[in-house]
Amino acid sequence: MKELVLFYSYSGHTKKAAEKFAQENNFDICEVLDKKRPNKFVAYTAGCFKAMKGSGREIKPLTINETPVKFEDYEIINIFAPIWAGHPAPSMNGALKLIPAGTKIKLFMVSQSGNSSKDGISKRVESLGLEIVGYEDIKS
Repeated sequence: MKELVLFYSYSGHTKKAAEKFAQENNFDICEVLDKKRPNKFVAYTAGCFKAMKGSGREIKPLTINETPVKFEDYEIINIFAPIWAGHPAPSMNGALKLIPAGTKIKLFMVSQSGNSSKDGISKRVESLGLEIVGYEDIKS
């Protein structure tokens, strides 16, 4: 069973969790990168509002070792996303929209203090046609 770890990290906490998980399980890993990285003030103030609305940010093409990601090559996509205002960061919302409908995903929502809005996140993700096969809140 081939799996991919797809993650976005602004401050590095989510990256650390995603890399550890990928290494322990020998999974491929892909980082979601902002096309233009916002400064901290813009990232968190405007970003929290976008996160609550489920809006995405413009991201760079998804690659593994400079090769474009082919989601159809993976049975499960493990999503590691930081939680901003109870929801995934906007850049991860942008990446989720690129995953083909019918794909199985596991969600790992990373937060330093709070929990994710599980029902709201699940509903949004399922509205994209993605099948959630696992969900976990992680404190970093």
